[in-house]
Amino acid sequence: MKGLASLTVLVPLAVGLAGCIPSSVIAPEHRSFLIEELEWQPAQAADIDGVFISTELRGPLATALRKLVYDFEPGGAYTGAALFDDAPPHFEVLTGSWAIEDGALVLDGGSPARIEVAYDGSLRLAGEEGSVVLRKEEAR
Repeated sequence: MKGLASLTVLVPLAVGLAGCIPSSVIAPEHRSFLIEELEWQPAQAADIDGVFISTELRGPLATALRKLVYDFEPGGAYTGAALFDDAPPHFEVLTGSWAIEDGALVLDGGSPARIEVAYDGSLRLAGEEGSVVLRKEEAR
């Protein structure tokens, strides 16, 4: 997957309980949520450093993906994983380079995505295929 166009395991207590719990599927349009309303400003290259995990997916992107994880390095490299909503769901590993060009994030020379940052370090990306909010993980 290049750019935005080209990012709970439940362990049953007993085998008998598995038959008592009805299965359900959450429709893609009901999967996105906001933890809080954030104020956004244009992101700079310095804001794109660390591990980010998606908390919100919208648009056509949300119908194909369940989760995105990115690890952006300050030198312009990234790696990550995308959990695709297929039957069965599967992960694809992402790796490549990133750059900021005219206020947009460009992954691997692909289509630009507008990028913004919030006070808590979260990133919001918006492009042709939808938008994603990525929460910055604390360093360990």
